[in-house]
Amino acid sequence: MLKLDLHLHSQFSDDATGTPKEIMSIVKKKGLNGVAFTDHNSIKGGLQALKDAPKDFLVIPGVEISTKDGHLLAFNVRTTFQSGLPVAETVDTVLDAGGLPIVPHLYRNMSGIKKAKLKEIHTRLSAIEVFNGCSLPNTNLKTARIAKEFRLGGTGGSDSHHPEYAGTSYTLIDTMELTIDAVLTAIQKKQTWGEGVTMPLTYRQERMQLSLKQFFKRGFKRI
Repeated sequence: MLKLDLHLHSQFSDDATGTPKEIMSIVKKKGLNGVAFTDHNSIKGGLQALKDAPKDFLVIPGVEISTKDGHLLAFNVRTTFQSGLPVAETVDTVLDAGGLPIVPHLYRNMSGIKKAKLKEIHTRLSAIEVFNGCSLPNTNLKTARIAKEFRLGGTGGSDSHHPEYAGTSYTLIDTMELTIDAVLTAIQKKQTWGEGVTMPLTYRQERMQLSLKQFFKRGFKRI
């Protein structure tokens, strides 16, 4: 069984800190086998991580795309995607590029796509994020129930924007083959699930305050 943090932000996200190398070192010390860097609308973190990854540590390049309807993770991509498009169109674009789309933090107020939109796209998905380290425990439980309702697999990630909390939540993957293809195949076969710990309240409050400040600074535009 492999453990990978499949939702991480580095200095290449406007609202995050830490180099990919620094973050990977922390995650590896916590006993995880790899990560997916999913910076906001940027693939730079994942591409840099591929160059700096320690031995026996898997890096899946990715991105968190800001769609018209909320955020969407894309795994195993090496190109950027246009933001602001409907989530259904963005899912198709990710699939056409050979990537794997995953819906994160379904119920988050400012950046979750919500259940109604999930209904429109769930047949084109393999999994949704069922454990997010920045989400409330009850919200994660609610999302896990939705995954089962739609017969989807699950992923997990810390959604850390600070190196200290990287690797606190993760995806359990039913394979010991440490390759991108093996991990993605397991997700597609719905042989994965998300687990971990919820980040401290103080950190989540700081994240919320920063998000609101940046929201106003951007002229009431979501990231």
